[in-house]
Amino acid sequence: EIRFPAGAGIAGDVAKTRAVANIADAYADARFNPDFDKQTGYRTRSVLCMPVSGSHNELIGVIQVLNKKGRTGFDQEDESLLEGLNAHISVALERAQLIEAYIEKDRVLESQNNAKSKMIDHLSHELKTPLAVISGSCVLLQKLAAAQDPQRTHMIAERLQRAIGRLVELQLEACDIAAQRPFTEETVLTDWLRRCQDLLESIGDEQNAPAWLRERLAQKIAEIYAQDVNQKPEALLMDVWIPQAVEALRPDFDHRLIALEQQLDAVPAVVLPEPLLFKSFRGLLRNAIEATPDGGTISLALREVSGNVKLDIRDTGVGIDTELQEHLFHGFVHAGATDHYSSGRPYDFGAGGKGLDLQRLKLFSERYGFKLSFASKVGAGSVFSLEFPPALLRPRDG
Repeated sequence: EIRFPAGAGIAGDVAKTRAVANIADAYADARFNPDFDKQTGYRTRSVLCMPVSGSHNELIGVIQVLNKKGRTGFDQEDESLLEGLNAHISVALERAQLIEAYIEKDRVLESQNNAKSKMIDHLSHELKTPLAVISGSCVLLQKLAAAQDPQRTHMIAERLQRAIGRLVELQLEACDIAAQRPFTEETVLTDWLRRCQDLLESIGDEQNAPAWLRERLAQKIAEIYAQDVNQKPEALLMDVWIPQAVEALRPDFDHRLIALEQQLDAVPAVVLPEPLLFKSFRGLLRNAIEATPDGGTISLALREVSGNVKLDIRDTGVGIDTELQEHLFHGFVHAGATDHYSSGRPYDFGAGGKGLDLQRLKLFSERYGFKLSFASKVGAGSVFSLEFPPALLRPRDG
């Protein structure tokens, strides 16, 4: 395969001018490029070249024949013959382009369908687990209330709160995503969660749950519809803010035997809403910890790169399967089959999540203008990077 820019050589000139070129001596033509002969060892003498046009007279290529046998050049009859062949070539090329476009469209649709199936499968799993806990807990509470066992009643109530918390977290993440990019899925998720609320109220009534418990359930689920209005940008010194954020999150992962290294340079301040930045950092740190077995290391590196401020969160965990990396920011995508992840205590190794953290962070980055990227290798770990451009930076003393 030999590539050259449009307008270069005889073929390039024909593509540009849409005029037939019939040349008896190629080396006598200023447009001819002898480098191709040098590369191939071929000796070009005569050339007949003409444009190939599509059904709407658009250029789709050129056809070129070389070195007519027995004569010094091509004649008018040769041009007519090539023109007739050209018509068949044009149809074949257009059909080939249509087939390629159809194959690509089919590939995209298949990819979207796979992502949708994963989302539905994962969402079903996420809702099924807490709802099962809630249903069973309501039955036990009713029995324990009758037996007057306050201690066990309190333990079950806490379990119930944790299950509701999973529903709350799921809807809040979906709400953040919907706020960045309105789509019909927001309506679907909200409808499902409202049905969950109706179901909980129904279960409480059926099991004669105490009135205070039913009111608390309704109140807690209603909180998921509250909107986060604290979105005012502020200048944050990341080398100061990151250790504070880590300490705020440490009680959640302090049970893990993982080394946490921090190498934070004094860089310009980043101007973003602090709640947004905290959600982004928490999501990346949690993913890194959950992907890393005990004995591993999480490294946080903050530095200035070509005028940008870059934060790297690197882990020595299991890495992400290559086939999943393409869909990582689509939402409800996790590094493993739904049935194989634990959906357990946050920050535990392999705990898994709803797969919304990265999609939410991707939408945050698109809205506020910073870059999100990652690299991963199975068995070697992953690194996720946030890169903030000069437009989001301010001097440290500003």
